[in-house]
Amino acid sequence: MSDATDAGAGPVPAPAGAPAPGPMVRAERVHKSFGLVEVLRGIDLEVRNGEVFCLVGPSGSGKSTFLRCINHLEKINAGRLWVDGRLVGYRQKGDKLYEMREREVAQQRRDIGMVFQRFNLFPHMTALENVMEAPVQVKGKSRREARESAERLLERVGLADRMRNYPAQLSGGQQQRVAIARALAMEPKLMLFDEPTSALDPELVGEVLDVMRQLAEDGMTMIVVTHEMGFAREVGDSLVFMDAGVVVEAGSPREVLTNPRHERTRAFLSKVL
Repeated sequence: MSDATDAGAGPVPAPAGAPAPGPMVRAERVHKSFGLVEVLRGIDLEVRNGEVFCLVGPSGSGKSTFLRCINHLEKINAGRLWVDGRLVGYRQKGDKLYEMREREVAQQRRDIGMVFQRFNLFPHMTALENVMEAPVQVKGKSRREARESAERLLERVGLADRMRNYPAQLSGGQQQRVAIARALAMEPKLMLFDEPTSALDPELVGEVLDVMRQLAEDGMTMIVVTHEMGFAREVGDSLVFMDAGVVVEAGSPREVLTNPRHERTRAFLSKVL
């Protein structure tokens, strides 16, 4: 395994010892660069178990990159990330960190569901088959067990009558709900949503947000990158405003959206509210 203690190669180790049990997600001084462009510049935050945590900010502020770092789709350059008390993508030996093998990283990702802006469904598979695929191929479930679970999940997201339809036969909102069901089929402990409604026509946004509201009511831990401020205010437990790769302001959604303390937050909200 490669030694990942240099800032350019991987996370810089913090003092020995993992964080105390508690947060579902914990980030400490997380940095991420693409070439000479520093996208994340020292992110510190915590997401509690069962919390709906909303990330807002202008395009290019690092929100989506941070989300991708949580499940190691992007490797951080410095700092540390934990999910449910386990380092993401690295293991510690003494005071050094070593990058995990891809197989070990894939094992970690099983516990983290992610829903992207684009639906990324398999076009040659029905909605039911899309939801069944990962549990069969990755978790080794029988097709019968996976089918029963997929049917329940599609019913849960309001698509009981669309199970046999192919993606091309579904609206954008329906496809995104299939994508949510597909993520849930892996029984994740954490769900990441990267602007899940941004590619949808306005009249289809509500049906996806309704599913996310239900997940929140069911106690799912969720990190949501969104421009839907009404959803953040109504459903979110915490809200972070990011800009230029840093956390500018954090607090309860109502507090931040109603009475922002920082001028940069006020300027952003004046354009989106």
